[in-house]
Amino acid sequence: MLSCYRVLDLSDERGLFCGHVLSELGADVVHVEPPGAGERSATWLAYARGSRSVALDLGDGTARDRFLELVRGTDVLVESAGPGTWEARGLGYEELSAVNPALVWVSITPFGSHGPKARYAATDLIVQAAAGSVDICGPLGRPPLRTAGITAWAHAGAEAAGGALIALAEARRSGRGQRVEVSAQRAKNLTSFFTLQAERVGHNRVRRSGSGFHLCGVTFPFVWPCADGFVSLTVALDRGNKAFLDHLVAYMREEGAIEEDLAAMDWTAHLRAVRRGDLPNTDLERLAGVIGAFLGARTKADLMAAALDRRLLLVPVSTFEDMLDSPQLSARGFWGEEGTADGRRLRMPRHLVRGAPEEPRPPAAAPLVGQHTEEVLAELRLPVVATATSSAPLDGDGEPAALAGLKVLDMMWVMAGPSSTGVLAQYGATVVRVENAARIDTVRLLAPYYEGRAGRETSVPFGCINAAKLSVTLDPNNGAAREVILDLVRWADVVTESFSPKAMKAWGLDYESLRQVKPDLIMLSSCLFGQEGPYALMAGYGTMGAAIGGIVQPTGWPDQPPSGPYGAYTDACSPRISTAALLAALEHRRRTGGGMYLDQSQIEASLHFMAPAVVDHQLNGTVWDRLGNDDPAMSPHGIYPADGADEWVAIAVRDGRDWQALTAAIGRPDLGDDPGLATMPGRRSRSGEVDAALRAWTTRRSPADAEAALQAAGVPAHAVLHAGSPEDPQLAHLDHVVTVAHHGQADRIIERTRVELTRTPPQPSHVPAMGQHTEAVLGDLLGYPAERIEALRAAGALGGEPDRS
Repeated sequence: MLSCYRVLDLSDERGLFCGHVLSELGADVVHVEPPGAGERSATWLAYARGSRSVALDLGDGTARDRFLELVRGTDVLVESAGPGTWEARGLGYEELSAVNPALVWVSITPFGSHGPKARYAATDLIVQAAAGSVDICGPLGRPPLRTAGITAWAHAGAEAAGGALIALAEARRSGRGQRVEVSAQRAKNLTSFFTLQAERVGHNRVRRSGSGFHLCGVTFPFVWPCADGFVSLTVALDRGNKAFLDHLVAYMREEGAIEEDLAAMDWTAHLRAVRRGDLPNTDLERLAGVIGAFLGARTKADLMAAALDRRLLLVPVSTFEDMLDSPQLSARGFWGEEGTADGRRLRMPRHLVRGAPEEPRPPAAAPLVGQHTEEVLAELRLPVVATATSSAPLDGDGEPAALAGLKVLDMMWVMAGPSSTGVLAQYGATVVRVENAARIDTVRLLAPYYEGRAGRETSVPFGCINAAKLSVTLDPNNGAAREVILDLVRWADVVTESFSPKAMKAWGLDYESLRQVKPDLIMLSSCLFGQEGPYALMAGYGTMGAAIGGIVQPTGWPDQPPSGPYGAYTDACSPRISTAALLAALEHRRRTGGGMYLDQSQIEASLHFMAPAVVDHQLNGTVWDRLGNDDPAMSPHGIYPADGADEWVAIAVRDGRDWQALTAAIGRPDLGDDPGLATMPGRRSRSGEVDAALRAWTTRRSPADAEAALQAAGVPAHAVLHAGSPEDPQLAHLDHVVTVAHHGQADRIIERTRVELTRTPPQPSHVPAMGQHTEAVLGDLLGYPAERIEALRAAGALGGEPDRS
């Protein structure tokens, strides 16, 4: 899809995922490395596949000239060296854009290229603490947990890939490149699912609940032990999910594993009575115990088979072996055996999404240093946009939005899908979001809530991921509404949907039907397992995706079951791939005139984020299992209590220099002078002693004071941010949170999209009320007369639209 583009990748492991995404979508990715670059890591082997390597010593004048020749023919440059690094070498954006005005320069940094924390020392743990995601991960009574297996850098790299493609789309119109900036702190913050804003909007701080959800004094775990590991089971007693509980109870009854009085219980009514105080919680305790005993006697395979047959909200908590042997991934051809440059054979993830019309390139191993130097330097090319005709202003005033003119019909649900189209909307695409007031989208009911109260217009997550969209209400079950949807398809460049595979076909709105009315249509279908395979029809949430996708298993404490990350974690991974895939498909249509159907499995997309851990497991036998906050390469490395209730600070020591700086900063030079603690293995062997010294120091300081003191010494450290923390000055500097309008209600604060184009930044104008734009879309975009709109309303086609008066 992107075969016409060249990407120069100057990044280290913090930026490699950006190049990987662009390469998987067809771009020619060329790594520029110093001669004799070090040993190849699992991250390199996973993310540099299909790319090429050029070795150049940029301190040498001749090599520098050859590098500038490469830049002249490059479309995108990716770097992660840190603020000011390339400028100090005379090779910053200003210098290189003078060589190639169309160059898109992508910077991936821990905290941003400017601001009070731009030059902070950082590791993955530090960024996760600063992002607000660790505070809500793990069980109460223990320190907050980082998510293992997926780094903040992967989130930043995926965000950067989408940003690069937005900038390229804009450059096609203007003929000019620009900077694309991604802060890993802001990118990883998406996995906190907007909980950092809770107290700002009048909602209570969200607390860690990794052990499960607590219902009237009874804990129902998220992760349950079974005979050969763990399973993720969602036990929901509310009316909306009652059918899934009924299926589980019927299963247990058939197996003789539940008492008849529990099996016959109306649990929704019973729960209301317990909450009123009319009944004790003893039957809830019995239910939790019966479920635990039932699951504990059965294997993951048996329970998964039952889940498929009986429609249970249950999946296994996958190990690496489970993922590599998954029937679903095998049926979809996700794993492919590939060789490394030194002859080893590994199973690697294949497609980011399925459905690209071009023949995939044959698998190519991650390159050796300089393997393609002469080949690449001999190629003469111009950047793709070099011949573009600019009709845009020559300065930043009045710039058209980056994606102005792009038209998207958004039929997505909940969070994963709408997050991707939300990025397009904030960058100027006209995104028409179809809702049905008779069946309210779950995301409209998710906490935290504006004004601290639940309601269909008060969800912070809804506001953040749907800002700048147009909301129309249509009922796809209504024949007249279907005709409206077909007109919207004719209007749109892109259609996106995230229903179950059978839903769109039942409505006559599947790709084969829609391409009859718009042959060059680009359509993306995104669901948990994808459109095909033995698990395709299984209903599920992103929490289940994290479990079966291998994200839950490595996150937790060694002496406890997996805690897993907070929330529907795959809902923060897959939309970044969706955004990039849609923009790549649009580029393909521009070149060929052809449409495209993209079949996205949210689990498959998320597994690309975990690819280095999968490679490490195959190469070295490394099992990324529950280590708490320990790290195999750094010590000390953890989250320590600070002054105040449930207040914490993250600290990471990368090497001997960090260790000496840390011991001096905490007033313990004796530890720094101890030869037994001079090495990482030595510190690890005496971790109890080291951690006690750190706790004695951190507990006497606020998180912010501890962070400031250690960062001043050059030690990676950061307060664990949460909703009650003082406003983070770096996030404030980057305008992470802005205020926008809301129809008929008070203005709303939202978190902006996480990628920043410096010349054509995002413009989140408003949060749409349900159905707010129905008449405007039907009348202005589709040209319907008022009489037809009234007829549609009378026919019930407008989805039980809410009163907008």
